[in-house]
This record gives sequence, C-alpha cells and structure tokens, in this order.
Amino acid sequence: MAREVARYNTMQQNAQSINAPLTQSVLYKAKGEILQCVEMLIDKMQSEIASLLVEVMDIALHCVDSNELKVRGLAELCPAICKFNQISHCSQTRRIAVGANSGNLAIYELRQNKCQMIPAHTHPITSLAFSPDGKYLVSYSCAENRLSFWQTSTGMFGLGQSQTRCTKGYSTAPIPDVSRLNPMRLAKLVWINNRTVTLMLADGSETRFNV
Repeated sequence: MAREVARYNTMQQNAQSINAPLTQSVLYKAKGEILQCVEMLIDKMQSEIASLLVEVMDIALHCVDSNELKVRGLAELCPAICKFNQISHCSQTRRIAVGANSGNLAIYELRQNKCQMIPAHTHPITSLAFSPDGKYLVSYSCAENRLSFWQTSTGMFGLGQSQTRCTKGYSTAPIPDVSRLNPMRLAKLVWINNRTVTLMLADGSETRFNV
C-alpha cells in the first residue's frame, strides 16, 4: 500500500505532463476506507505495525486532508497512530516526526509536502517528542541506551531546504529485560519546558535531560 501511495504521489506531481485522471484512482476515492483499515490493523496488530511506522505515516498523510490536519491536528484525525510514542506532531512548525525500526528519523515537512530521512540511532527508536515551541526534537533508543536532541532550521521565512542536526546526546542506563515485554509502554518522553525533557520508563523511573 505504501508503495502504491508513493507511486500515486509521483503521478500527482507529474499529473499535467502525463494527463492522468487521478480523481478516478481508488487511492483517491477510498481515502476514508483506507484510513479505517489502517486504524483496524493498528488495533489488532500493534507490534507488527510498530515496525512499519514510516510506511503507515505515508499512507495516513495521503488519506487525511491537509487543511484539516492544520486545523485539527494529527491526534484528532488519526488517534490510533498517535498511540505510538515513536510519532510526534508539532502544529506550530507543521512537522511530523516518526522514529523507525532502522534507527532513522523521518521528518515530514507538511508545508512543503516533503519527507527527510536522517540516520539518528544504530538501533530502533523507542520514543520521540517535539519541544513545546517546536525548536527541538528529542529521540530515545532503549536498545542503544542513548537519548539525542535535534534542532531543525530553515531559511528566512521558512523558505529553503531544512537542515536537522544533533545538538546534544546522552548515554542512558540500560533497561531491564522484563521491562521490554510491552514495547508500547516501554518509554515516553515528556517536555516540562522548552529546554528540559523527562524520560519516563515502564518501571516508573524518571530522568530529566537538558538541551
């Protein structure tokens, strides 16, 4: 499905040159039904879907209306997807971040309809979150025992190619094997202000980190 969405998006970008009637495509006409199928799969196969979050986000963004996403937010339009701690939406900067099993960060620039893939960790990303002001993104990999802060900058007035770089990294304590039994509740990142984030683990422990 993700491959078909990518193919559809390519055709959409070249619609004038190829004169393709995209409004007749099943991917265009059945957006609501496709999103319902994705939500059903998340409900029944969370662990399996967790390894395909970038592909799932590609499909979800194809199905939702960009104007509604701007007004209502991802959590309201796609609550099932936002159950994953590896997904964060910043309404201020209009970005969505997805942590992949490969350790990569996928940064979706909704204004430009582009996705930037960044090598972030050597192991799967467990959790991530944008800061309240949208200036920073924090990512955490329990398998790598590492937490990283990222800063994304663009040109003046938001124009030009965005650049995301790691500004600081911390080594974290290893997580006991028993805590890994439920990946969905393994870890959560909560910002307490624009410069400080709390890493909350399944065993109840909390650790603060500063940008």
